[in-house]
Amino acid sequence: MANLLQLKASLRYTRPPVWRRVALPDTLTFWELHFVLQLLFDWENYHLWEFRQERGRGDRGTESVPEFVAMPLAGSDDDSDPEESKHDPRKAPLSTILATPGDTVTYTYDFGDYWQHDIVVEQLTPLLPEAARLESVRCLAGKRAAPPEDIGGPPGFENLLALLAEKAAGKRKRMPGEYAGLGKFDPAQFDLDRCNHNLTFLAEIITDYEALLSQRGAAAPRPEPGF
Repeated sequence: MANLLQLKASLRYTRPPVWRRVALPDTLTFWELHFVLQLLFDWENYHLWEFRQERGRGDRGTESVPEFVAMPLAGSDDDSDPEESKHDPRKAPLSTILATPGDTVTYTYDFGDYWQHDIVVEQLTPLLPEAARLESVRCLAGKRAAPPEDIGGPPGFENLLALLAEKAAGKRKRMPGEYAGLGKFDPAQFDLDRCNHNLTFLAEIITDYEALLSQRGAAAPRPEPGF
């Protein structure tokens, strides 16, 4: 039986913390979860990304190898390679990894800025049979605005927050050139209604993106700038 997952996704190294709580069916794939997270955090799908689950530290205190990875592949769409299939986000439903409360994965977006999101299962409830997969996705809560794209990772975001604080205190009239256009960015802003409105386009966004990949002759998903 399918379940409705309640997940909390928290962006690492943000103070005060930036996070989102979302409910979604565990029949969704990690490929589809990627698009959910892009909408939840106002990312623009400009960069590469991956999901990882690690066992933690071994008996001797060394990091174990990741036991699950789902990321865009450069290979073919051939199902003959079980190892490749296992790592393909299009073929891995959330239920294979996020099955019980407390289960976690890490979602990394943009290997330059390196935004890491800690995702944890908070609870599971039975999913009504008539519930549509993508239409069932709902943001339940969240705090603070996600960092703008290409801001320079957590250090760049911290610098932006410091500059905005100076501007609000009247100590600065203009933002530096590398932060041009961000003078009105409100880091405390999170609009739940807007977030859920954006999620109503989830199915359309995924369909359009996959159609674009097909037109380009791409055999496997590989993020391109924009949806």
